[in-house]
Amino acid sequence: MNLRMFLIMLVLAFIGILLVMGARTLARWLKIHHPRRASAILVALWAIVVGAGWLIAMEFWEQPTFRPNDLITLQEPVVARTIAADRDSRTLSCVVDLHEHLGVLEVESDSGTLKARVESNNTSAPLYCPIGSEVRIEIAWLHRMTITRR
Repeated sequence: MNLRMFLIMLVLAFIGILLVMGARTLARWLKIHHPRRASAILVALWAIVVGAGWLIAMEFWEQPTFRPNDLITLQEPVVARTIAADRDSRTLSCVVDLHEHLGVLEVESDSGTLKARVESNNTSAPLYCPIGSEVRIEIAWLHRMTITRR
């Protein structure tokens, strides 16, 4: 473990201790000033915290997963980089338009990119990716899409 990770964990532990101390102080204060309703208030606060934690966890777990041979239908235009066919040609940036399709070829989870083939696209301008070209897209750029398993 490096020094940066150690310091981050130390700060998170300190913040956790402060939150626990604050929660205990709030519970004691409620029991002293509102002895009849303290347990109901604490249960309601606990339910709110658990509900918020559940919503946050569901947001993390609902991230899309890509597999080879998936078909992606885009709900917004995405900028992609073409994959060079040989060493001498260079990569170009191009756009895959709204409601067009990409076929997933490979998922590179370590770099956070997706290698795909353009299966349909708007070809009215040279800035659009040609149909059949292989492109590389960063997964973080894909916000609104539909995934079809093939």
